[in-house]
Amino acid sequence: MDSNNKNGLHPFMLNSIPKSGTHLLKQILLGIPGMQHHPDKGMFGHYQYQTAKHLENIRNLSHNEFANGHLFYTSEWESFFNELKLKQIFVLRDPRDIVVSYAYFIPTLPIHPLYSTFQQEGFTHKDRIKFLIEGGQPITKTKYVQPDVSEWFTSFSKWSERENVFTVKFEDLTSSHLKRIQTVHRIVKFLWDEQPVPFTRPVMVGKMIQNINPETSPTYRKGKIGGWKEEFDKELITLFKQYAGQLLIDLQYEKNMNW
Repeated sequence: MDSNNKNGLHPFMLNSIPKSGTHLLKQILLGIPGMQHHPDKGMFGHYQYQTAKHLENIRNLSHNEFANGHLFYTSEWESFFNELKLKQIFVLRDPRDIVVSYAYFIPTLPIHPLYSTFQQEGFTHKDRIKFLIEGGQPITKTKYVQPDVSEWFTSFSKWSERENVFTVKFEDLTSSHLKRIQTVHRIVKFLWDEQPVPFTRPVMVGKMIQNINPETSPTYRKGKIGGWKEEFDKELITLFKQYAGQLLIDLQYEKNMNW
C-alpha cells in the first residue's frame, strides 16, 4: 500500500470499544463517496491469535477502504498498524452506557464468553450489570476472566494516547447537530490531513452525515446518552463509583464523584 493520493484515500482502521457506536461511525465513513468496507475483514482479539488470512486482509486493504474491529491496545497491534501506515479512528462512550448496552447484548450472542453466565437461571439484568462492573469468572470452564469495568475499558482506551489515532466520543455525534458537524469536520481533517479533499470539506461532511440511518443497525437498541440513569439504582451507582469513578473523571464524563 502506498499513500499516493491519486488513487484515493489511504486505507485506515475503525476501532471501537464494544457497544460504543461502531455502526454509527461505519455509516458516517461510508458516506464518503467510493468508500468500501467489508465486514468479513473485521479484527477482534489479540495480535498473536490472528490467522495469517486475517492479517493479510489488513495488509491488502485498498485505497478508499477501511476495516473495523474491537482491539485492545497492545504494542504488537500498534507496530502492525504503524508498519502499514494505517491511521485509526477510535470510538469510545460513557462506560456506564456501555455496561448497560452490553448487559442487554451479551444474552443475544451465544458465541460470547459470558453468554452462559448471563443466561443462567435466576441471573437478572441487574446481576449482569454488576458482573460487568466488578468482573469475575464465567461459569463455563474457560481461561477467560472478565476484568472489572475500569480495567476492561482502559485496555481499549489506551489507544487514545497513541499517535495516528483520532478519538471520537459517541456523545459528540449524538448530543447535538452542531457537535456532530464539528466532530465529522475533525474526522475529515484527520483522514485527509494536508491532502486535497474531494469536493470541499463542508460538502464531504454533509455527505457523511446524510448517510446516517440508525434504523438499519443490526445491533442498535436505544443508542441514547445517559440511558444508564434508568437502569442504575443506588447500589449500582455506588459500585460503579468504587470501580470506575476516577475513570469517569479522567474521561471528563463527570467532574467529581457526586453524581
